[in-house]
Amino acid sequence: MRKHTTASIESIRRLFPHCVTEAQGQDGQIQPAIDFDLLRQELSDRLIEGPAERYQLNWPGKRQAILSAGQPIRKSFFPQPKESVHFQTSQNLFIEGDNLDALKLLQETYLARVKAIYIDPPYNTGKDFLYKDKCAMSKADYAKQTGQRGQAGRLAANPDSGGRYHSNWLSMMYPRLKLARNLLAKNGAIFISIDDHEQHNLRKLMDEIFGSCNFIAQFCWIAKASPQNDAKNVSSQHEYVICYAREIDEFKIGLLPRTEEMNARYQNPDNDERGLWMAGDISAKSGRPESIYELTFPNGVVFECPPGRFPIFSKTKFLELYHDNRLWFGKTRKSQPKYKRFLADVKQGRTPISELRYQEVGSTLEANKDLQKLVGKGMFSNPKPVRLVEHLLRLSTSPITNYESENYELGKGNGKGKKEKSVIRN
Repeated sequence: MRKHTTASIESIRRLFPHCVTEAQGQDGQIQPAIDFDLLRQELSDRLIEGPAERYQLNWPGKRQAILSAGQPIRKSFFPQPKESVHFQTSQNLFIEGDNLDALKLLQETYLARVKAIYIDPPYNTGKDFLYKDKCAMSKADYAKQTGQRGQAGRLAANPDSGGRYHSNWLSMMYPRLKLARNLLAKNGAIFISIDDHEQHNLRKLMDEIFGSCNFIAQFCWIAKASPQNDAKNVSSQHEYVICYAREIDEFKIGLLPRTEEMNARYQNPDNDERGLWMAGDISAKSGRPESIYELTFPNGVVFECPPGRFPIFSKTKFLELYHDNRLWFGKTRKSQPKYKRFLADVKQGRTPISELRYQEVGSTLEANKDLQKLVGKGMFSNPKPVRLVEHLLRLSTSPITNYESENYELGKGNGKGKKEKSVIRN
């Protein structure tokens, strides 16, 4: 692209950022381009005719990304007993290789059988590396084209100055997410970590692959305990975890353990054989005027709602509760009644909230310390805390035991570290 063309596009981007997109040039390269139909509309006071409008997510290379998800591969898993721990008895599997190849190889055995998937993809910050899928290339040709190789042989830089900045990322994510969906059971869910760089595109991509009707939540993870004073504008303290179900009607969110503080609200001053209970109000702020009444209980207490409030039970229901000893009239037995809500009757767990606080699920600092204990310092950047992953698994699977970092060692203790290793080979 010529310099003056690039400068013109940048000038338009400053005035009309939504009119600059990514497109394929005559040389076949993806580069910044102007949506002239949209630009003409911006500069006109009448309706400009153009291509048929539709709600969709599109980018250069999308068709190839769709195709790559279904392309067969001539590869297989190759076991590595010498690098494994308890190879014959372990129920865990560690796979080393390109994750797109691994997802394809797992389809036959684990199709629609996986309850929970958690992935931590590249955030596309402009400094990280993406998988560049070129299934038809030989290893030598691929290495020559990219000039870089990761452990899997397919990692390539994706600088934010490149023309295919967003398109590269979307093309990498699409086939992997599509294959991951195939692995999920009907009642399964997928959790994806992301930050503000691609959060907006990831939501649209997930809506297309999983369906917007299967969206569960976008969790906001408060990942840092202290601000970054060297931040350019605003210190970003949070990241996201986006969650979708395979089939929303089949999925059931897991409850979190009740806290001691929650249970401490329940007492049993009258030694009710049904156990601990908490006094609940029997009037509400809203209701119908005709529902207001006065009731005299058999113990002589007269019930009448305070001004501006309405009873939550009918007279008949109130008397049923009275005879079932589910009303509390205070220690004197003469106070206005309260409704006894027994701990055994309430939901035995906490409803998850969309905010994930570092005090409960860990921080980035904690994640780095945990990783350092396991494999040493500097292995890779931006790991996620084990407590975060444990929390997400709890939401989609049966309860699991608490993680204790001081007892966690690869290959030691309670079988937690036992691993069977395989690599992908042609």
